[in-house]
Amino acid sequence: MLALVVVGFVLHPNNIMRQNAQQKVSVIIAARNEEGKIKQCVASIIDQNFPKQFLEIIIVDDASTDNTFNEAAELLSRSGIEHRILQNQEHLGKKKSLKLAIEQSNSEIIICRDADTFTISNNWLSSIVNYMGITKREFVICPIAIDHKNGMLSSLQETEMAVLSLFTISSAYFNVPFLANGANLAYTKKLFYSAGAYQDHLHIASGDDVFLLEKVKQMDPNKIGYLKNKEAIVYTFPEKQLSSLIHQKIRWSSKLFKNANVINWLSAIIIAISNFVWIGALICVTINYQNLSLSLIFILSKLLIDILLVFLASSFIKVKTGALKVVLLGFIYPFYASLITVLTVFVKPKWKSN
Repeated sequence: MLALVVVGFVLHPNNIMRQNAQQKVSVIIAARNEEGKIKQCVASIIDQNFPKQFLEIIIVDDASTDNTFNEAAELLSRSGIEHRILQNQEHLGKKKSLKLAIEQSNSEIIICRDADTFTISNNWLSSIVNYMGITKREFVICPIAIDHKNGMLSSLQETEMAVLSLFTISSAYFNVPFLANGANLAYTKKLFYSAGAYQDHLHIASGDDVFLLEKVKQMDPNKIGYLKNKEAIVYTFPEKQLSSLIHQKIRWSSKLFKNANVINWLSAIIIAISNFVWIGALICVTINYQNLSLSLIFILSKLLIDILLVFLASSFIKVKTGALKVVLLGFIYPFYASLITVLTVFVKPKWKSN
C-alpha cells in the first residue's frame, strides 16, 4: 500500500497550465464569526490575477454574532467585483449556507473557500479555472496547507496536513480519490445538482466535501481531478490549543462512520493498527527485553517511513518544520493519532457553532 501511495504521488503530473481564463466563476464562502480572518480571505480573492468581469463573490454570513458581515462588506464594496453577502437570520450550518449561495449564483463554475483561509499566489483562481477548462474535470480537489507558526502543536498540524495531501494526490492519480477539503474545492453547478445538492446528507452537520465526493464517484469518477499546482494552494490556520485540535479531529474522523467507502475504512484501520502496534512495541522495549530486536526494528522502520513521507510531501507542499522536530513528531504522532481513534469511537463530535 505504501509503495502505491509513493508511486501515485510521484507520477501525478504537476498541473502547470498557462491559459487566459475567460469563464464566469462564483467564489462562495460560508462564514460564521470570522471577523478576525474574513478580511485576509476576501482580500486574497480580490487580489487575484483574474478578469474582474468574470468573477462573482458570494458570502453567506451564517447568523454571526460578531463583525464578520461589516468587515466583508467594507472590502467588497471597494473591490469593483460583482458580489453579494447573504445574511442568515438563524444559524443554518455550512451545507445549507453553501446550497443557498449556489442557488443564487450566476456562474456554472463554483469554487468553495472557508472564511479562515488565504492564498499566497495571485494565480490561485486562474489555475483552477484553467485546469477545469483544459481537462474538462467537473469536480476538482485543490490543495490545502497549514500556515506555518512556531510551536510543536502547529508543526504537528502542518506535517499531518502535508502527508494527508500526499495520500489525496496519490488516490486521485489511481482514480480512487477518497479525500477532499471544502476549504478549497471546485465543481460545476450542473454536477452539484446531479449529485443531489447535499440532500442525502443535509442532516449531517459536516461533510460538504467528502460526501459530495462520494456521490460524484458513484456517478462517474472520471469527472474528478486533483489540481497538483503550488499556485492553487490555500492556507488555513492551525488550531492554537490541543483541546480545539482534538475536537476538530473528532469531527473530521466521525464522518468515517457515515461513509461506506471501503478505501476510507481500510486506510483508517491499517493506520490505526500500525499506531497501536508501534506504541505496544515501544512499551515492550522498555519492560520486556526478550523481543528487543524485533520491537526496535518495527519502531525504527515506522519512524523512518513517517519521516520519508513528510519529506516527500514537502516536495509539493513545503513543510517548514525543521528535520529534528520532524523526528520528534514521529515519536509523538502515534500517541496523538491513537488518542483521536479512541475518542472518535466513544466521544460524540462537538460541531462548530461559534
